[in-house]
Amino acid sequence: MSGLSEFVQKKTTIKIGGKSWVFSELTLADIASFKACLKTQREKANDVRRMRLLKDAKEVSNLDPVELLRLVDTSISEEEFEKESETIEGIGHLAHLSLKHHHPELTLAMTLDMITTNLIEVITEAMFPSLSDSSKKKVTSRSKNSRSLQQ
Repeated sequence: MSGLSEFVQKKTTIKIGGKSWVFSELTLADIASFKACLKTQREKANDVRRMRLLKDAKEVSNLDPVELLRLVDTSISEEEFEKESETIEGIGHLAHLSLKHHHPELTLAMTLDMITTNLIEVITEAMFPSLSDSSKKKVTSRSKNSRSLQQ
């Protein structure tokens, strides 16, 4: 086999409200989609700030509007992306991207409505199975002669 046909996303079935839902491991495309959504939100916020600053710069004559705009026009940093993906809204958005592989009829709003806070940990593990696997491994001994990993 060649191409992407060999790639199989890990799937986790989670029962929510009496129905089984299949969560798929997130792909890079899913994460890029989430990041694009954050970028769009940031651009909208920058537009609002830009208009407010230009208005304020006109009222205060000694302010350079171009300099102010440089302060306002910011992009999403990796740190901000990480923080955003850990918010309730971020987890909900990522869960929607995970579910849409097997449940394309679900909207983001429907996904946010069905997920409760007690499910966040298990859903996060379903979306990022490699992260939960690696966090279970711990170094238990650091002697000169042996090192062991505990799973």
